[in-house]
Amino acid sequence: MKFGKEFAAQMVPEWQGAYMDYDYLKTLLKDLQTFNQRTKQQTIPHGLNRSLSMYRAFSGLLVHRHSQQYMDPSSPDVEDHPISVNSVDRNGSEKYETTFLMQGDKGGEYELVYFRRLDDEFNKVDKFYMSKVAEVTQEAETLNKQMDALIAFRFKVENPQEWSWQDRSDDITRLASTINVSVEH
Repeated sequence: MKFGKEFAAQMVPEWQGAYMDYDYLKTLLKDLQTFNQRTKQQTIPHGLNRSLSMYRAFSGLLVHRHSQQYMDPSSPDVEDHPISVNSVDRNGSEKYETTFLMQGDKGGEYELVYFRRLDDEFNKVDKFYMSKVAEVTQEAETLNKQMDALIAFRFKVENPQEWSWQDRSDDITRLASTINVSVEH
């Protein structure tokens, strides 16, 4: 089964809006590949023309006209990499931006469009993920408060001589409201 079909088959329907737009990103890659093939046909004699695979469509990831340093991700020199990914603070939230460093190359504008869209899709997924983490964290805090209340209540039930009637009434009311808050979430 192809990735796109497998991806669609495993989507959680209520989270569908939070998934990456795989089809659109694939379309952008195909446009880039088509441009590179047309450009290559114009510059390479017909007998030497070879088809590009999808991963070779990026001029920044293929070292056909640049030094081998581009392929070394461990290189400390930022200028040796075709992209730079940075975390930026926009409107109080952290987002990631990719800067394509080879915009001046043939087809660079296609790659720039692709990386911008990829950033948008990645940030959409990241924002969704962070919201789900916040929900789970809030729920865990509520459950911890309930557990603390239940433990305190159990202690008082097991030791009734230390618990006045007024305290019992107050504790039961507090416990009921804590459980009620949890049920509403």
